[in-house]
Amino acid sequence: MMLTGLLVYSIIVLRLFPETATARCLDRIVGITRDAFGRIERRHLIFLALMAVILIAGAELLAMAGPFDMALVVLWDVSTYIDIVLTTAVVAAATRGGAGWRTLIARFLPHRAPRARRRRRGKRAAPPSANDDDRPAFARAA
Repeated sequence: MMLTGLLVYSIIVLRLFPETATARCLDRIVGITRDAFGRIERRHLIFLALMAVILIAGAELLAMAGPFDMALVVLWDVSTYIDIVLTTAVVAAATRGGAGWRTLIARFLPHRAPRARRRRRGKRAAPPSANDDDRPAFARAA
């Protein structure tokens, strides 16, 4: 109820008294929030959905676990979060790293002229045989 009253008060101040310092401060806060939400990409939403599922599963596991196991579950939950963050960073770096590596290679390595391809020569005709017999098949049979 208190939060609703605060939001109604903020709306009234922004609408009726826009030139006051409070209204300018609220307007600046709304602008910063709007810009921050404008920078959200699809990958951020996917990461948020995955983290929500993992944290909900971790909370359920924590509720079912006993006193000793609670500490282990909390540690598992934190390590899973760190693993997800590191995996996301590695995938992003690998994706962007390949393009960056190709750009560096193209920019800093000297360009070599392509080598001319060797032309294949046609097959040479077989030299005439030294056999001057009219019928070579009979010469072999003899």
